[in-house]
Amino acid sequence: MRPVRTIARLPLVALVVVGVVQSFACESGGGAPPPAKPTATPAPPMAAAKPLYDRLGGKPAVEAVVDEFVKRVAADKRINGRFFNTDITRLRGLLVEFVCSATGGPCQYTGRDMKTSHAGMQLVEEEFNALVEDLVGALDKFNVPKKEKDELLGALGPLAKDIVNPPPKEAAEHDDALAKKATAKVDELRKSDKGEAADLLEIAVKARVRGQRNYAEQLYSAAERLAPAGAMTGLDPLFRAGAPERITTALKTMPKDTPAQPKDAVGGSEEEAEKPKNGSLAGTMKVEGASGPLLGVIALEPASGKWKKRTPKQRVIEQRDRQFAPRVLAISAGSTVSFPNFDPVFHNVFSTSHARPFDLGIYKNGESRDVTFPNEGLVSLGCNLHANMGAHLVVVAAPHYVVTDASGKFKFKSLPPGKYKVKAWAEDVGEPVTQTIEIKTGENTLNVSVPRGASVIPATDKFGLPRGKAP
Repeated sequence: MRPVRTIARLPLVALVVVGVVQSFACESGGGAPPPAKPTATPAPPMAAAKPLYDRLGGKPAVEAVVDEFVKRVAADKRINGRFFNTDITRLRGLLVEFVCSATGGPCQYTGRDMKTSHAGMQLVEEEFNALVEDLVGALDKFNVPKKEKDELLGALGPLAKDIVNPPPKEAAEHDDALAKKATAKVDELRKSDKGEAADLLEIAVKARVRGQRNYAEQLYSAAERLAPAGAMTGLDPLFRAGAPERITTALKTMPKDTPAQPKDAVGGSEEEAEKPKNGSLAGTMKVEGASGPLLGVIALEPASGKWKKRTPKQRVIEQRDRQFAPRVLAISAGSTVSFPNFDPVFHNVFSTSHARPFDLGIYKNGESRDVTFPNEGLVSLGCNLHANMGAHLVVVAAPHYVVTDASGKFKFKSLPPGKYKVKAWAEDVGEPVTQTIEIKTGENTLNVSVPRGASVIPATDKFGLPRGKAP
């Protein structure tokens, strides 16, 4: 099987090795030996043991082992499907810097923790064992001494509990006839010289049969992009049943030099020029029990229930540096949002929120898809490939709305006096807190208390399956 051309699944490979080396570093750090019993002639001090980094041969040796390990994993049919969506250069750099740092070398590792990186990956023992065997092969090729190798590999066992997280048994339920049809399609693709698509589809079928639904759909989507148009007709139910509505509108191309979006909260009727009114409203939204700052949206509806609807707008939530920006966007109902990807890896924006469930599929750097949001409500956004990514979109029917800053402060500069219904959303609370207020001529104040929600980041993937063990 040819290695997948673009990529490597960074969290799995990098952090398995990272965890191994991290555990080994702690284990081998040791402590000072017990003091010798006093004698007439004190024993000479023991020579300090060399750091593992030096015993392994320094950075050239670390780089050689890492390169060999990545090469072996990329060629291993049991695990190389996990390589379909990572920047290989970044992968290698993180591996080298961590091994160097954790073994006492002059480097600093900047990766993420084990549980966060593996959340939702639904890894099984076969994949974990493949990694161990590939690492052994890399160490053996460069004749790493038995003592160092045994200590390194001995640290792998305890890591399994943070890495291996198989899907529930019911996730493996599938249509056997469709699975056989997909397997037959693998052979057709190979015969038509579409070997890379065939390889991805083959792994996707295996993953689907053993219940790794999310992983299987990712591979299927990647194979679909490489296969001839229409080649996968009829296979969608095997891989996509249970996911939100798939948006299949044409991808748009975005200029790669498009300026970055603001990172926090964006949107509000105050951005639109209007004739000044006689009233204003300022205040703070407090999120009960929040451990850190949470953003939010405050909306005001005239108590009469009558107002002129806002004109729908075109807005943007981008994917850049493996994060969404802005983290919170407020829009008027009927507006359309573009979701461009500016990263060198695929992303898959999705939402299972009642207000607007959707699935944009995978797309790469410079590509974008649009979604229109007709109904009021909070829409929680996630990336189905990166469990650490999360953002919120608040769709507002009211004529007046603003976003809070990181400290919860907000301000309406221009309001007609009168009675209003207030709606307040925190970025992780699906239903708004409501109350009534009377805006008088001049300055008015309002402090709103909102209950804490579950999490800023979606807890499930697009199939509703848990993202993995909580970090």
